[in-house]
Amino acid sequence: MSAGMVIVEGHHVSALVRDTLDGTGPLRLQQGIPLADLARTCVVPNARILLAALDGADARLTAKGNMTRKLVTTLIEDFRWPGYDAATILSARNTLNEPDVLPVHYLHIILKLSGLVRHEKGLLKLTRKGKTMLAEERAGALQGLLFQTTYTRFNTACLDRNSSKETFGWQISLVLYLIGRFADRWHPADTLMRSVTLPSNSAPEPPSPYPGLLDLRLLAFETRVLRYLCWFGLLEQQSPAANDDWLQPRLYQKTPLYDRFLQFVL
Repeated sequence: MSAGMVIVEGHHVSALVRDTLDGTGPLRLQQGIPLADLARTCVVPNARILLAALDGADARLTAKGNMTRKLVTTLIEDFRWPGYDAATILSARNTLNEPDVLPVHYLHIILKLSGLVRHEKGLLKLTRKGKTMLAEERAGALQGLLFQTTYTRFNTACLDRNSSKETFGWQISLVLYLIGRFADRWHPADTLMRSVTLPSNSAPEPPSPYPGLLDLRLLAFETRVLRYLCWFGLLEQQSPAANDDWLQPRLYQKTPLYDRFLQFVL
């Protein structure tokens, strides 16, 4: 079963696979989207909270280079990130280390890779480039920068514990193009994966620790591609109801923001 069929010319496939998302290839990230239209997404509003917290007040880092527990707790209380409710997280843990809270850990890494924050003498500091992103009218540019960095410089596998090899990063522009063609209605993740990705030529995946229950490549597709698209507000996810079979797949479809933000020139 697949989501359908789209014919893509070979030279277009090659151009998409070579695309570095920097605006010189087929994918053009539209960076003029206003903050109001990004308000219900995860990455930009919460990145702005962290950047604002560092504006004029450097943050101390731990010996491992993480943010302190105090700052992590403050951020998670201020963040609005579905699936990471502050009250629930704080009730389950007496202390919060940065790696315990994926959104905080992800934003720290991605802001540093994007050159918006830096480490200096045990402190986390806002850079000049970071200061330019504080203005509301720069929200669309911030979305574009963090999206490009996520899929070209960030190790999207670093937030999961999946032993599956990385097979999506090198073809991400093609994947995004095909998701845009297929995901205008709800599809299970496995249907999308088969429809929008090229097979890997690498060695076979290691066997699943839960035979018959877990496809490691599918799990990697969800955590390394679809999860970030949801965080950027480009996909929405529909999980099975509480009384449904827990093995039922999650469903995904694109939001109106998808085609506004991701435009392709082929």
